[in-house]
Amino acid sequence: MSDLCNLAAMFVMKKRCALALSVLLLLTGCGRDEVAVTKSEIAAASDELTKTQAPAIGLPDRARAEALLQRIEARLRPAATAVCQERGGAQCRWRVQYRHDPVFNAFASGEDQIVMHGGLFTVARNEVDIAMVLAHEQAHHILDHISETNRNAGIGAFLADFLIMIGAQWLAIELGLPLPSSWVATARQTAAGAGAKAGVLAFSVDNEKEADALSADILRRAGYDPKEARGMVLAMGALSRGDTTPSFLRTHPAGPERLAHWDRVAAGNSTPESNRSWMIEFTDWLKELGAKFRSYATR
Repeated sequence: MSDLCNLAAMFVMKKRCALALSVLLLLTGCGRDEVAVTKSEIAAASDELTKTQAPAIGLPDRARAEALLQRIEARLRPAATAVCQERGGAQCRWRVQYRHDPVFNAFASGEDQIVMHGGLFTVARNEVDIAMVLAHEQAHHILDHISETNRNAGIGAFLADFLIMIGAQWLAIELGLPLPSSWVATARQTAAGAGAKAGVLAFSVDNEKEADALSADILRRAGYDPKEARGMVLAMGALSRGDTTPSFLRTHPAGPERLAHWDRVAAGNSTPESNRSWMIEFTDWLKELGAKFRSYATR
């Protein structure tokens, strides 16, 4: 990845075009991982996952699952609230919903919603496994990842649309090859959709690592040992075994990488800071850049 970042920088210096650097940095995800794992750690995790049998996902006893979730949420709430307030969060409460189906999943949405599916409870080996998943979703809210995802989608859509617009202007003015307006409109719409998806993918893996790291901190503050949640991370990796999705299209870290990363943060590594402030500044810069180019294009 560093080679791609260096290539982007060289391209900008040669072409004197800051926009190109922005596009490459966004779509290749050149960023920092403050809890980086080594290749040997990932290899060891990969070997372990190869020997780990994927768990069977079923439907739990509903009353027991709901009671367990309620107990865990009550225990995590003070710790998660404290972490949220320390980070200046405006919304430090969560609506936790249990969904009774054999689905191995959980997600955070809106301003405060967290949904935990029943399949998680049949895979969990202990209470900490479920606590880890819930703390992970709380961390997504605390780190403002939902808003950040929407922001990233907007950035990706803007950049892609912007490049198509400038390209069409260049063809018309420099080469005398004006394109039909309907073609340009269709191309801009298609590019914006693809750019939005690319903008989300560019940072989603880092967001998952951030949420894992912060969830370990929440667990510790609530009196749980994050190391005891390792079984859930193993299960996630075993269930995703055989996934051939390219790394640049992943929304979550690959199984071995996530397991190695979890071992690091569960052992007490410092939690990475959110890149929310950087994204806000980047968004403002793009808006200013776009306004300048639109002004130039209408002259």
